Amino acid sequence: MRNFLFVLIGFVLFLSGCVDRSELSPSAYGIVLEALPTLQAAEEPFPFPMEGDNDHQKCTFDELDFM
Repeated sequence: MRNFLFVLIGFVLFLSGCVDRSELSPSAYGIVLEALPTLQAAEEPFPFPMEGDNDHQKCTFDELDFM
C-alpha cells in the first residue's frame, strides 16, 4: 500500500510538471523572418579602405612582420 501511494504521488507530480508550450503567444514575438532579405547595396562593389599612400595591391612583408 505504501509503495502504491509513492507511485501515485510520483505519477501526479510527473504529469503536473512542465508542459511543452511557449510562455508567450507566437504573435507576441512580432514578425519572424524565414530568410534574410537581399540587400542591393551589399552586392555593389566598395572601395578598399586605405590610409595615406599605402598601396594595398603590392604588399611586401619581412620576416620580422611575422614575429
